[in-house]
Amino acid sequence: MRNIKITLLLFLVVTLSSCKKIDQLQQDASAIYEAKPQLILTGLLLNSSDSPWSADQRHNQYMVLNFELYGAQSYNWTTGSFKDFDYLRNVVRMEIESEKLGSLGTPYVALAKFFRAYFFSRLTERFGDIPMGEALQGASNGNFTPKYDDQKQVYQQILQLLEEANTLLTPLVAEGTKVEGDFYYGGNLAKWQKLVNSFKLRILMSLSKRADDTPDLKVKEQFAEMVSNPTKYPLILDNADNFQLVYNGNNRSNNYPLWPADGVVVKYDTRNSLAATYVDIAKNTQDPRLMVVAWPTDSAKNSGDANYAEKFTSYRGGKTGDLQSTLQKQAVEGKLSMINFDYWLASPAGIPCVQLGAYETHLTIAEALNRGWLTGDAALHYKLGIKSSMEFYGLTDGDIEDFMLNNGYKGNNTEGLKQILNQKYMAFFQNSGREAYYQYRRTGIPVFDIGSSNANNNEIPKRWAYPTSEYTVNEQNVKNAIASQFGGADTQNGMMWKIK
Repeated sequence: MRNIKITLLLFLVVTLSSCKKIDQLQQDASAIYEAKPQLILTGLLLNSSDSPWSADQRHNQYMVLNFELYGAQSYNWTTGSFKDFDYLRNVVRMEIESEKLGSLGTPYVALAKFFRAYFFSRLTERFGDIPMGEALQGASNGNFTPKYDDQKQVYQQILQLLEEANTLLTPLVAEGTKVEGDFYYGGNLAKWQKLVNSFKLRILMSLSKRADDTPDLKVKEQFAEMVSNPTKYPLILDNADNFQLVYNGNNRSNNYPLWPADGVVVKYDTRNSLAATYVDIAKNTQDPRLMVVAWPTDSAKNSGDANYAEKFTSYRGGKTGDLQSTLQKQAVEGKLSMINFDYWLASPAGIPCVQLGAYETHLTIAEALNRGWLTGDAALHYKLGIKSSMEFYGLTDGDIEDFMLNNGYKGNNTEGLKQILNQKYMAFFQNSGREAYYQYRRTGIPVFDIGSSNANNNEIPKRWAYPTSEYTVNEQNVKNAIASQFGGADTQNGMMWKIK
């Protein structure tokens, strides 16, 4: 009997150890199952950046493609992607791993709140209502079909997350706490706090159409409180604090998008030209940034005028609404301006891409002052916004002063507002992802070009349709959201709540 018990015990030990080995063998040896929060932070930073020279920049009307083979700017997008939910799942993992560290994990908890706000805001900007309150709960409680929150609820949660992030960061900044894994700010939480609050100003201004009819959001009140209390709410007001991606010419995973794989730079490209929406504003205001970012047309170069490069009339952009056959003909004939390759490709690292910069913060404050949301000097922030942008391009104080002499602020009126928004548009060039398009969608400024190439019934789309996968995995909830927002029609022309 004793031998039988020993045999059974040995059998159980062997069986349990065998099961353990099988479980271990089933794990992906190359996968990381308990990533440190700093590693997750590095990945989130890579995921959070919008690239220059993308289709977004054509839809921002900064560039045009002249040959149909390579793409277009016809505004014929339909569905969008929920890819940001993948990044949000990484945010959840960073929260879980941070909690294991106790007080040492607090900085990552604060940054996780920012990233939650950041990625959810990207989603709601594209689609309208989105799952938020019940989202990301599949692994924790088995809810794989979250309901959609209406856009107002989404923004309430985003604003609350940003407030909580600022509150958590305040004592950490005072203590001089640093974080690892941060290749944007080198772990400097003081700069992160400025980003959190500047991003909150962006969110509040994006709700300008709801500032008067949605008093419970307190859009104007929150904005005024933040600007008037810089100790509690420090902001990005200097280029040294810009949230920008600096490219690494020695790393193909983070190389400048324009730098060719073989390293051979060909300084000629008739396929891509600057767009007239951008160029015409620069020409009308005699903006020296144009002569930094672009080259004069070949036709101006060949005109025989020795001073052609110094004249704004030597620059010309392609109209986004023109047929590509028209643009192609103009490009081949040398009548459209290309980018300044000597500037953009001076090295494999190219030019940093600003995701949120001082120019935006200053001009957003100027817009709020123009709208009467708070008291202060709109002209000052208008000038500081322009100065920040021009300094980014290496222009001198003399260049800036000459520009301001001819483009002084016209006051807190409609013309002044147009100036502010046009200058924000100019500063967004190849920066800040879709922000130029979102500004146009919100304000109508600058006026976007619409012509015969438009494949959306002569309209600039207002949103993206929900991903087709939602109709498979979360059908009832997505249909409910579409019915409540757009009367059942999930199209790119639906007017979401925030811009109605």
